[in-house]
Amino acid sequence: MASKTLACFCCLALTATFALAQEPKQSSEDLTGTWHCQFESPFGLQTYHFHLVIDTAGDATLKAEVDDRDEKRKVVFVDVKFDNDSIEFAEVRQFGEREFRIEYSGKLSGKELAITRSFGQRGGQDAVATRNLPKPPPKEDPAPVVDVKIDRMIKDAFMDSFLVGMAGDLPSRYSEQELKLAAEHFAAVTPENCMKPERVHPGEDRWNFEQTDALVQWAEKNDMTIHGHTLVWHAQTPNWFFEGRDPETVKRRMKEHIDTLVGRYRGRLQSWDVVNEAINDGGDAETAKTENLRDSNWLQTLGPEFLTLAFKFARQADPDAVLYYNDYNIESGPKHESSMVLLRRLLADGAPIDAVGIQGHWRSGRVPFEAIEKAITDYASLGLKVSITELDVTIRGESGGQFGRRRFRSSSPPSLEDLNVQAEDYAKLFSIFKKHEDVIERVTFWGLNDRRTWRWGQHPLLFDGNNNPKPAYASIIALADGKGDENTPDQSNNVKIEDGGRGPYSAIATESKTLAGITIYRPDDLTAFGSEQQLPILLWGNGACANTTEEHKNFLNEIASHGYIVLGIGPLDQLQQRGEASRQRTSSSQLLAALDWITAQDATERSIYFEKIDTTKVAAMGMSCG
Repeated sequence: MASKTLACFCCLALTATFALAQEPKQSSEDLTGTWHCQFESPFGLQTYHFHLVIDTAGDATLKAEVDDRDEKRKVVFVDVKFDNDSIEFAEVRQFGEREFRIEYSGKLSGKELAITRSFGQRGGQDAVATRNLPKPPPKEDPAPVVDVKIDRMIKDAFMDSFLVGMAGDLPSRYSEQELKLAAEHFAAVTPENCMKPERVHPGEDRWNFEQTDALVQWAEKNDMTIHGHTLVWHAQTPNWFFEGRDPETVKRRMKEHIDTLVGRYRGRLQSWDVVNEAINDGGDAETAKTENLRDSNWLQTLGPEFLTLAFKFARQADPDAVLYYNDYNIESGPKHESSMVLLRRLLADGAPIDAVGIQGHWRSGRVPFEAIEKAITDYASLGLKVSITELDVTIRGESGGQFGRRRFRSSSPPSLEDLNVQAEDYAKLFSIFKKHEDVIERVTFWGLNDRRTWRWGQHPLLFDGNNNPKPAYASIIALADGKGDENTPDQSNNVKIEDGGRGPYSAIATESKTLAGITIYRPDDLTAFGSEQQLPILLWGNGACANTTEEHKNFLNEIASHGYIVLGIGPLDQLQQRGEASRQRTSSSQLLAALDWITAQDATERSIYFEKIDTTKVAAMGMSCG
């Protein structure tokens, strides 16, 4: 028995030795030469052509040409280090007054070099470099996933309820089309970065007002109100504010900063985020009983009083501005409880705080609606106004406003199902905001479109990357107008086929602004349906995966006239006159999204389908692909 075991061991050892002989260890010599690599970025695809040289002394130099959108630039990398099959290096870039360092690390794997680049707290990205030139990227399709028609601007739809705004450092580096979009659709603007301390006040005796002045002038020219962001923050604040750590000196620097910045635009800006994100993330039952303040330089040098001081200095600088405390994730959990403790203390200390900004960075399918509404009423109970200051609802993204380590997402377009879920979430959010319009002052989207967003690749806003409106926009307008399935049917979007069918219930073909890409066949008059008689559900898929029910509209209409609700893939505008959209390929996931939608409508009191749908009776059918 022992000899057999030994023989087996020897065979295994020989096999392992042979395998090692077939895979020789790679060395630094394999790293030398030219590599080509592509990275996705918020500004488009970047192609790096790396050139690595290692001299006889073992010193390495690394250079690259970079194709970045319409720009070509050259890079000389610093701190190049290598060890056999691994390499590390850094790229230093200058943006205005600030220097950014991008760290790279690479490891050989066969004929490929796996590269990771990171941006500190701003996230990172993985890519693969090869010796071969990459294929040029395919031209971006400017067509939207689904055509969405809107007949009213969002700023007008909520004119009598609250301001609707967007964020961006306009007009610098925005296209004419983007500037037109911002001015037409939004009533307010928040500077995304240019008023933050490090941008506008990089040195104690240095100010950069060029971009802030341009933003204020552009907004005034376009009759938009301006919200200032932000005066006191733990991040993006230069270290000179805290040099010496003397409390009186730090207090003086804070006051001079607020006096100068707020005073410059006194009477021109409607409101300010005075203190931003002062509360720690997370927390538990014990921290919920406290303010749980972040251990920032402000707290270390001035103590908890720094918040009160900031509000008093801001009030002195502009007595008429609305003053905000602004933070993320304060709508729920221990952080919400801590925010209430903090706000009560500020009010008791005489801090002239007027309002609370709930940032509103949420993920589609996980929006905490009940917590948001409770937070609004909680803050209102303190006599404070509320704004949703940085709204975005990501598709497959994260919730929260913390920096953290984020990886860029794929730039592939979202599915129609993704867009419909997002639209439903936005509609629910705006129904809450409108319900509390006596408290809500402003709802601001954090960005302009899905290209102009800090959550690039996660498709969080109302316009796609090519400025096309998404289903979310239409769902919000439908809510504001009291149209669509949330309230009453929109008669202008109803089509009668064959006089309504031969069944006992005259049928129509219609659509919902909260369910893009689906035609709904149903009885015109829904008053006959309720607890005693409900509408069974039929899901319909088309032959050839076509994006229209046109070929079978008579058949589907006839079924509906006998007391059914039919959800068929394809938009209503392709029903009578087919266009290019009818040739878009569809998927079965759209029917699942439609089923989820009608189930939710049956449970929603404001819906015309409320308690009229028999969700226990569901059938699916179709032709060929369907």
